[in-house]
Amino acid sequence: MLTCEKCDFELDEKSEYCPNCGSLFVEKTCANHSDKEAEGTCIICAKEFCPDCGQDVNDKFLCNEHSDLEIYQSMVRVYGSSDSVEIDYLVTLLNQEGFHPFRFDRKANPISLGGVDYSLFRASGDYDGHIVNEIKLMVPLNEYLETKVTIEQILDQEGNE
Repeated sequence: MLTCEKCDFELDEKSEYCPNCGSLFVEKTCANHSDKEAEGTCIICAKEFCPDCGQDVNDKFLCNEHSDLEIYQSMVRVYGSSDSVEIDYLVTLLNQEGFHPFRFDRKANPISLGGVDYSLFRASGDYDGHIVNEIKLMVPLNEYLETKVTIEQILDQEGNE
């Protein structure tokens, strides 16, 4: 076993990059610029990128396309809704498809809200201090791309019925 020097994640000795933080262990070229050396591997799409095409975001290397995703530990937000039933429905369908979804919501203090049934979560990253009423559907980093397509297909199918 090999341990990533950047994040202490344990991985196979033959690994070319760390799937937890995106650190590269071998020299690679950028997926967009064949004349530039890659700085890291995007932990979402597993492609190598130079500093112009990717960057570290909270100690995780992400390409510019995925740098705005909400990531908590090793999970990424793939969908959000204020409808608890919709989220539970998607979790059930994704489980049946072999994915590993996780419903993430947090109850705010009922005293400050005047009731017990509010699922509120502060938006991550830059925000103006408002509270967003959203239940987040999270999946492991390596399942994001496939899960996103699956959710879009489910919602399109539901919309056509």
